Amino acid sequence: MQNTLCHDLLDPAKDLSKVMQDHVDQESDKERIFLKIWPHFVKGGFHRLLIDSRLGGWGLELKQYLNVLRILANGDGALALGVHVHNIAVKMISELGDETFRDRLATWIEEGKIFALARSEHGRDYRYDFSTRVSQEKVSMILSGQKDFCTLAGLADYYVVFAQTEAIHPSMNSLQVCIASSKAPAVEVIKSNSFDAMVASSTHSLRFNHYVLTPTELVGKPGAITALLNPDILSLGICAINLGMADSGMKLFLEKQKNLDHNVEVIRWLGLIDVLRRSTELLLNESIHSRPHSVADSGVCLRRAKASSDMLIREVTEGTINHLGMEGIISKNKFIYLRNNSYATQLLPPNTQKCLLMLGTERRKHGKEDRN
Repeated sequence: MQNTLCHDLLDPAKDLSKVMQDHVDQESDKERIFLKIWPHFVKGGFHRLLIDSRLGGWGLELKQYLNVLRILANGDGALALGVHVHNIAVKMISELGDETFRDRLATWIEEGKIFALARSEHGRDYRYDFSTRVSQEKVSMILSGQKDFCTLAGLADYYVVFAQTEAIHPSMNSLQVCIASSKAPAVEVIKSNSFDAMVASSTHSLRFNHYVLTPTELVGKPGAITALLNPDILSLGICAINLGMADSGMKLFLEKQKNLDHNVEVIRWLGLIDVLRRSTELLLNESIHSRPHSVADSGVCLRRAKASSDMLIREVTEGTINHLGMEGIISKNKFIYLRNNSYATQLLPPNTQKCLLMLGTERRKHGKEDRN
């Protein structure tokens, strides 16, 4: 049944990727493209990929979901990131909320509401070390703080916010998930802090200025997030998006450079891309099967996959621009746009440098153990 569902989505995903490409090529206001094509995603059910049939969803398994995401990223990486973030947000709150909340969520999904994640904060551990707080003031629960790298900021109807209830000793067990309406006056989009390189994803900072939470806007209890089935799905999805952008970049390059018989340097580079792409696919598959809490080195597997996908998209975008010569540097063209999108995915957590630092530390530790 799962394979049939996924197969039913592949052709529509390919059609949508073409719609995404057309809009990116034709629209000058890249930040508004997502809203223009969102009805296409809703019509095809791409706004409910991960949730199960009780909420009218496809209920895709992780590997199937990542395959669909890769196809969408072939159309545009920034727009695919927006679809990915929405689906993660919906999946998280569907798992954490009670039956009453899921009934409300079903209505929002049916109406085509857009959800975004307000999670990361610049310079802090992206899992739980947040300055954003939920605190009790008399009889009210107050949400205050700033979130960075928030994809779909200014476009979403609701933000799924990660906030700490513990100021002195924060941990995953004190992490509270809540819902904030984008229409509330206490929610401010800060466009001075933006991913200008990935403009179609509308990634900005958000500030919650003494947002008064109602009891129904608290999703689960503090620490409930530790029970999520796939807590690292955001990073795995970015790996798939990098692969999709790499597919797109190589297709564009080969269409323009059809006569490669005598260019040994380019042919060697194509071989390198083949190795990097296959390595990323294998590492991503390894990470899918070494789920968090199932094996001790699941975090290592995730960071290998993310670093490999970052290196792949960097090599593809820099290489295509370099080997195309003058055509590669003339702005505005698809290769410059693709490279700008790839800059953002390389910075999204865990970023390339943090991945390599962690992997190098692990390698050094194992080297010492081997000598002993």
